[in-house]
Parts: sequence; structure tokens; C-alpha cells
Amino acid sequence: MTRVATLLRLMVANELLWALGIATWLATSRGWPVAAAAAVGIATPLAAHAAIVGWNFVVASVAGSPTPPEHRLGPWRAALLYLREVIDSIVVFQWAQPWLASRPLAGEAATGTGRVPVLLVHGYFCNRQVWRAMARMLAGRGHPVGAVDLEPVFASIDDYVPAIERGVRELAQRTGAAEVALVCHSMGGLAARAYLRARGSGSIARVITLGSPHRGTAHARLGLGRNASEMCPDSDWLAALRAHESPETGALFTVVLSHHDNIVSPQAHQTIAHARTVAVSGLGHLTLARAPEIGRVVLRALGGD
Repeated sequence: MTRVATLLRLMVANELLWALGIATWLATSRGWPVAAAAAVGIATPLAAHAAIVGWNFVVASVAGSPTPPEHRLGPWRAALLYLREVIDSIVVFQWAQPWLASRPLAGEAATGTGRVPVLLVHGYFCNRQVWRAMARMLAGRGHPVGAVDLEPVFASIDDYVPAIERGVRELAQRTGAAEVALVCHSMGGLAARAYLRARGSGSIARVITLGSPHRGTAHARLGLGRNASEMCPDSDWLAALRAHESPETGALFTVVLSHHDNIVSPQAHQTIAHARTVAVSGLGHLTLARAPEIGRVVLRALGGD
């Protein structure tokens, strides 16, 4: 079990105790019916989670780049954006990552199929289970899948290079493919760039990043660990990474960014030189890793659709 899964299990257990305490107080001290007290108890940590997501949208709006006119949202689409991100955040952080950490992903048993194998690389304070929906989409189109867990949780991004190297090697051996593709969410895109700097691109067919802070994000100033400091805007680590990259490296990348990303801001400039950039709207940060419409973008970039 990953360290992230352990930490998230402790968090969920604390939330359940919190919910139980509130429900007990309402039922015994305030005389509420047990069903109503239980409903409020359960709703309280979920509401707190929704409030945190809302706060992230506020921070991203303040630190964000101007939204192009063609990507601006009306009130209903904005509400849907927020609701999807809340639901995806609850599913990922309160269910999939803490409790399914040892479960395989779709496509992890597949061997050579004629489609490019895909190694999935997650982001900050996540584990491989963030990819459950994306893995199903990829496997459904015949792509063999592998995934890594990036630990230690708060290490330098450079420290994740061996895990990616191992994942690439094992996926290539399992499928017999000469090259694999990397599909990366958030910090995973920076880890992929660190891998290319350290090991070269000889085994990599292409790289697709979803919501990666290629030029840093204001939210990183609120994070813990060396990896968070490396993701701060204009960090020395990011500058050194850019200085090492060639036009040939950049051409491997398809960068997907959302003008409404609630974690990576400013949003409009989160790409790298010579990459193909796909800008979307109405999708939050975690939704980028789970949305069917982004799955279709990924499949097209892989050459499968």
C-alpha cells in the first residue's frame, strides 16, 4: 500500500469520526431524529470537502490568466464545472486512492495488441488509482496500460525518474513494444520531463500531459515538500528543466490545459515550447484525469482514434 493511501485512510477515518460525533451530538443533545442527525453528520465532511474545492477555484481565479472569450462560461456551465470537480475529488481522495490502492487497473494484464502501450504517471499527493477511469478508456481501445506510484510523497521531482524508468522498461518487456507513450496528470508531466532529461527519449513514442504546471502554479506555494517548491512559478528547477530541452523534446508532447483549472494557474500559459497544445474549458483539475472528453483527446493524440 502506498504512503498516500495510508495518509488518505487516516484522513477518511478522521472524517468518519467527525461525522459520528456531530450526529451523536445532534441526536443526544439537540433531540434530532436519528436519521436526520446521521444525514447531517455524513454531509458535514462532504461539505467541508466541497468548500476546499471552492477555495481552490477562488485562488486559481485570483492568480489565473484571463479567460479567452471563446472559453468563458455562463452560470450553468460554471456550476457544472464546480459540481464535476467536487464529485471527482470525493471519488478520488475519499474512495479510489485510499481504499483501492492494491487493485489493478484496466489494461495492466494486456500484452502486445498492436496499439502503443501507455504508462500512466500521476501527480502531486496522488497514487495510481487516480487513473481508474482513464485506464478503462485506454484499455477499451486496445492500449496496454501500466502505471507508477511516485514516492516518497514530498521528494524532489527528480527522485521520481527511477520509478518512471522502471515502469517504461516493464511495460515494454510485457508488450514487446520498442516504445511506450506517457500519459501524465499534473506534476506527472514534470516528472516525465525530468525523466527525458535524465534518460533521453529513445523509449518514448509520445508524451501527453493533462493539467501539468509546466511553468509553475501559484498553488505550489501552499504545498509541502521539495516537489511543491519546484513547482512554484519561475523556480530554479523549472528554469533548469527548460534550459535542457530541445525542439525535438518539445515535439514529443501534446499538452492539454483547461482555462478553468482550479489547481494550476495561471492557466493559459501552461505549455512547453514546440509542443502541440490543446486548450479546453469547463473542466477542473481532477476532472482532466477522468473526463470521457479528455479520454477522447488522449486517444486521438495516441493515434488510436
